[in-house]
Amino acid sequence: MLQRNEQTNFDLLAYFEGRTTADGVFEDRKGRIRRRFTVEMMGRFEGNSLILDEHFVFDDGERQQRTWTLARRSADSFTGTCPDSVSEARGRLADGAAYLDSELRLKVGKRQIAMRFDDAFYEAGAGLVLNRSTVSKWGIRVGQVLIVFRKS
Repeated sequence: MLQRNEQTNFDLLAYFEGRTTADGVFEDRKGRIRRRFTVEMMGRFEGNSLILDEHFVFDDGERQQRTWTLARRSADSFTGTCPDSVSEARGRLADGAAYLDSELRLKVGKRQIAMRFDDAFYEAGAGLVLNRSTVSKWGIRVGQVLIVFRKS
């Protein structure tokens, strides 16, 4: 059991190896839940990189698929790319958590809009990871994504 203010070593890339499931919500900047979703993920290492296949199902029936390549750069940093990324994502491991800054092109109606994601991942106990992602456009916060990941 963790004691108050105790920090653990947390390796996000190692966590996502194998099968992971998740449930999440997107809330707008006023805190109203706008979408719910589930995710099934499969991660595998190829050399120093984790290939992470994500399959999303949203409450309105929409389905999305994304494949990330997360490459370890040092013991405490990594980068990431996926087909809908605007630029290379930058990640770091620090203080028992993981952080990832990325910019993705998202389908909004019939348009593709670039949105910035500032993610924080926290180990939350036996096989659980919590993720909070602040979503912004032109520096203006448009909402946040909250996800709980589970290892089965």
